Amino acid sequence: MTNKTIFYGDNLRLARLVAGISLNEIGERVGTTRQYIHKLETTDKKVPTDILIKALAFELNVEPNYFSIPIGIHVKEEECHFRKLKSTLVSSRRECTARATLLNKLIDTLEEYLTLPEVNFPQHEINSPLDVEQAAITCRKQWGLGDGPIKNMIRVVENAGAIVSTFGDVSEKVDALSIHRNRPIILLNETKSPARIRMDIGHETAHIVLHKGIETGDNETESQANQFASVFLLPQQALLQGYASRSKTRLDWNAISTLKITWGISSKAIIYRLYQNGIISPSQYRTANIHFSKTGQNKNEYYDDKVSYDLPELLPKSLSLLGQSYGKSFGGILNELSIKPDFLAELTQTKDIIESIMAEPDTSDNVTSINAYRRSS
Repeated sequence: MTNKTIFYGDNLRLARLVAGISLNEIGERVGTTRQYIHKLETTDKKVPTDILIKALAFELNVEPNYFSIPIGIHVKEEECHFRKLKSTLVSSRRECTARATLLNKLIDTLEEYLTLPEVNFPQHEINSPLDVEQAAITCRKQWGLGDGPIKNMIRVVENAGAIVSTFGDVSEKVDALSIHRNRPIILLNETKSPARIRMDIGHETAHIVLHKGIETGDNETESQANQFASVFLLPQQALLQGYASRSKTRLDWNAISTLKITWGISSKAIIYRLYQNGIISPSQYRTANIHFSKTGQNKNEYYDDKVSYDLPELLPKSLSLLGQSYGKSFGGILNELSIKPDFLAELTQTKDIIESIMAEPDTSDNVTSINAYRRSS
């Protein structure tokens, strides 16, 4: 490389944020200052020396020419449906949007290599709570889910064409995130309980179905997404049949626990639905929330271990297929994106899969890329 090489500072910023490395830390690692790294990231007029480019590439697990390849249109904050947007740290939001940008680039590339499920998310305009409930019912029907419990929420949205992954080490203050360009992407906080993760998937599904092109994060859109997720996971008729008690003084915790285990939805969400439908009184609703707080169930509830923990499948299986079929080059995708295996593992949260493929002996000195194969066929 020479000083005439094109250097996209944004590429440096994106890779650094995905790696979770601060300006100070990357500066110290490569022997320069925080201020100089900041200038590299924010101006096109600064082009580092060849040796600095190689040092940055080494520390960030990318190839040196990664910095000279246009990433495309970056994901902006206003495109993302953030949970708890107002309380989320700016640094965490930036890391999330950086991850979403590079993941979107990876998925666009994967589309050239593999046939992924067709995107099949309905779109609904809503004007009332009844519209939200109807949208959830329609969505279940379109996806052929019937009226029973949903066994695996991640599989449901992946079958509808979404890519699901996790945040990695991003702050726990980010509950979940979704974007919808050509293909929906949902990022989850894997540290949460299974029931809450399922609710988060339903919540982000709601944003994709109800709020495409609409900036979310306000009370109205968040309330609509919560309502959609709750009805989608636990239809109204099942709620009414599962909670038969009409006592104005005593909550039927056994019925609530049974509903949770059967339908995979948190007890707090069930309590809220019961209150919203007038099945339990305001006093019972207040008492229930005090109970959650006193028993330490605001984050993790009783019987969480009875709800299955859903895992992303589409993206890991796609990478596994490429690795098993084409070896350590993953069919050429690493070269095409100019990234190293460790970066791919961090971006996609597939460390075990990537390490397993990289540990396999080479079967050929020259692995043909999938794109090259397709062009010749």
